[in-house]
Amino acid sequence: MTWKGFKDIRATIEIDLKKNEEELWNSLDKDAKWGVNKAKKSKLKVKSCNDKKIWREFHKIYTKTCQYGKIVPLSLEKIKQGKLFGCFFEEKLIAGSVIKTKKRRVILFLNASNHEYLKYQPNNLLYWNLIRWSKKKDFKIFDLGGYQLNAKKGDKLYEINRFKLRWGGEIKKYPLYSKNPLYILGRKIIRNFSFIKNARDNIKISMNKKKFKD
Repeated sequence: MTWKGFKDIRATIEIDLKKNEEELWNSLDKDAKWGVNKAKKSKLKVKSCNDKKIWREFHKIYTKTCQYGKIVPLSLEKIKQGKLFGCFFEEKLIAGSVIKTKKRRVILFLNASNHEYLKYQPNNLLYWNLIRWSKKKDFKIFDLGGYQLNAKKGDKLYEINRFKLRWGGEIKKYPLYSKNPLYILGRKIIRNFSFIKNARDNIKISMNKKKFKD
């Protein structure tokens, strides 16, 4: 058997798009349904966007979201590798999601929202519209872009996991191989010791801020 390298496990949540739309809706939990209905009553709208100005506006929202969550943001050029869906309140962009596609799979690349408008539930409407769009385009799987194994209650990753579990998907685990043992060891340490991950992120954020100042 061919040696593939050192092994770890990665996880994600997958939604089966072979279900019809009614089945997909019924598989959502009550909080997700409430959020979608709240967003509709608030007259939020979701649409695909390719305008340069909208991309720049979204990147500002995304960067602020990253700062709030103590995550190093990607550059505008990197996030533009995906397809952007924006959520609008009275023509104002208040949230957005970027997806990528691979064969018959849609992958949620990233999501960000303006905290001042979270009461209108823009993220719930975005997720539901992305599921519906993926279904209509005949994709087979909607991949929610990762699930953090061993996330501890009170951690932001634990709350992200909870939000992703609202959408009726299943947790799927896949092997991850690398010929670099330090990379695999680092993944395992960060997954099992959240304070190390937090320290790493804080260092990256400090370095990122210094780079912009320089």
